[in-house]
This record gives sequence, structure tokens and C-alpha cells, in this order.
Amino acid sequence: MAAAVTDDAFLDRYRQAKLKDAIYLIETHLDDLADTITKQAVIGRRDVNTNRRRKRLTGKAPGNEGAQEVADHLQNALSTAIRHAVEYRALPYPPECASMVGMCRWLRRNMITFAMTEGAPDWADDIELYGQKALQLIDLPPDDYVHIDYQRVRAANQQLVTVATVDVVARRLGDLGKGLNGRRIRTLVNRGLLKSDGEDAESGTKFYRLGDVLDAHHRHQRRQRAS
Repeated sequence: MAAAVTDDAFLDRYRQAKLKDAIYLIETHLDDLADTITKQAVIGRRDVNTNRRRKRLTGKAPGNEGAQEVADHLQNALSTAIRHAVEYRALPYPPECASMVGMCRWLRRNMITFAMTEGAPDWADDIELYGQKALQLIDLPPDDYVHIDYQRVRAANQQLVTVATVDVVARRLGDLGKGLNGRRIRTLVNRGLLKSDGEDAESGTKFYRLGDVLDAHHRHQRRQRAS
């Protein structure tokens, strides 16, 4: 499904980019959400380039009712957004959207189509809300983030972050991550202080090395103080 880029979309370009990043983050952590629901695994560091078999988010007795409820709301938000986007154009519901990962990928591929659907801002809000709630329920390992200091920036350099995920990482960095968020990354990129380390061909999401982000972030802070 394709749609021409237009400024008349119900969801503006900034919100489209924000939602695209949020959906990519949701897709990245679907396995972790499944583990949180069943309490079957200790969640380790994720390599964004690793393809793992997707776990089902239903079908087992949930060990964490709160996580299951959030997963249900998230799945409903995704399916509702897709259903309205296709029904708005008198099209059938896409068969590839039978799973949450399929829904995430469909929405990222068809973001302009969704953005031009009446009611898109409300459904985007729901997806972002329950995506954030799901992320808050996942027990990401603190050792990757909490104790990082200037002497460990080199080791941290291999951790990949995006505009959407850096907020989560920054909260676990303590003082080192103060003032670091998605808007900050955009500022650093626009001023030529930070370059991406790669890009997802399907979604256009850019990846940045955490060490590079931290270095650029603090260099920019020092420049601001000096001026």
C-alpha cells in the first residue's frame, strides 16, 4: 500500500518519525515483554542486529498479570490503528498483521498511509502510551547502563541507541545521562557533532554508538558553558 507524501496528513511529519521510532522500539523488545509476562528468563543485553525467534505473547498462563494487560492493550492499539487505516480505504485487514511483530512492521512500512487516516493522532497516542508502559515493565539489566562513567565510555561505545531508545538509556546513566534525550541527539546531528553508525533499511531508523553520543553530548555541554 502506498500513499503520496503530503502536508495535509492528520499526523504531521514529526509525529510520524516519533511514532516510527516508538514502533521500532516496541518491536525490538517484544521478546523481552513475553519473558516478563511468563517470568521465564533473565533479560540480557540485546543486540539490535540479532534475529531471534519471536515468542508468543499469549497462550500461557501469565506470571505477571500487569504485563499481560499492557500487552493486550498494546496489541489492541496496534490492530485498531491498522484496521482503521485499511477500512478508511475499503481494503481488507492485512494477513501479515496476525502477530504483533507483523503489525509493527506493517505500520512502519505504511506510516504515510496511516498518517493520512482520520483519527491517526489518537491511535498514535495509544500506541506510544502502551509501548512506554510495556518498556517500563521490562527489567532491563542495570549493569549495562547505571555504572557507566567517563573511564568506561570506550566499553560503552559498542551499545547501539536510537532517537527513541536513548531516553531509556539516559535514565539509567545517572548524572552522565543528564540532559540526554532524543531531541538532544537531533541537535548534535544537526550541528555536525554526531554521525550515525548505521541505518535500518526498512524503517530508516538511524543507530548511534552510545560512547559517541556521550562524547558529543558532553563536548557540546562544555562548549555551551564556555560561551
